[in-house]
Amino acid sequence: MRTTTNPPPGWRPPRDPLSAAAEQGGLADLVEPSSPLVPVLSAAGHRFLRPLHVQVVGRPGVGRDTMARALRERLAPTVTGLGEDAPAADLWLHVLAGPPRRADHELLSSLPADRVVVVLGKADTHPDWEAAVDVARRCSTQLGLPVHAVSQLLACADLDAAEFAALTRLAAERAEMPSMAGRFLAGAPESEERLLRQGLLRRIDAFGIGTALRLITEESDEAADADALNRALHARSGVTQLGAAFGDRVGRVRFWREVEIRAELERAAARGCDRENAERLLAAGGAG
Repeated sequence: MRTTTNPPPGWRPPRDPLSAAAEQGGLADLVEPSSPLVPVLSAAGHRFLRPLHVQVVGRPGVGRDTMARALRERLAPTVTGLGEDAPAADLWLHVLAGPPRRADHELLSSLPADRVVVVLGKADTHPDWEAAVDVARRCSTQLGLPVHAVSQLLACADLDAAEFAALTRLAAERAEMPSMAGRFLAGAPESEERLLRQGLLRRIDAFGIGTALRLITEESDEAADADALNRALHARSGVTQLGAAFGDRVGRVRFWREVEIRAELERAAARGCDRENAERLLAAGGAG
């Protein structure tokens, strides 16, 4: 039912007793306290008010785990990756690593089109951000869906004071991020300098290092300290902008959560559980 019926275009939440009570956490108040529907409605109301749950999906190797962490840290919904135990998803975030492959098309075709957000992950690995945006645009054309360029790695940036001091020193030395990341690894193998640079590449990669060096050199307020620099990298990740894409789908999430409530009432009525009140609530909620 969740994948075969879509809310009509321009759908808005109905203002009926069932809908209003669900939103206010008072579904069980619609029947007498002695009604056997009370536990059914209480459980349905609890599920209706549960936090937004996003399931991160995509082919292996596209950075699903880092994307899930980025969403948790920057947007704070309930997020799970593939294979993790989770409640039923409200939205799906499909991660691409480049032009969609057959497996991407197959996975997307299995998901509810009205509740899928597609991203081009690892945008920081492209020559520059505009190049990543261009790839995302071409992916969008192929899929017929919006595709957002994001860097889940930048969204998880958590440089500490020592790393910020190291970047400040590199900026003072006029160090630059070369086009090939391997050339950034100066110093003898296992030396402190080489290990430092390896750590920076692992944590924020070439795009993050280049951005940090530029901001520090410019004496930007965005690089006043480690916390400010982390926030600047988060802002450039594209992940926080996904909040708008999720927000655009809240009405659809609510539609399906109301479908779940009506389905519970239909099952209760079929079992003979206070059938009269169950059917009354279904009629009031516009069901049937």
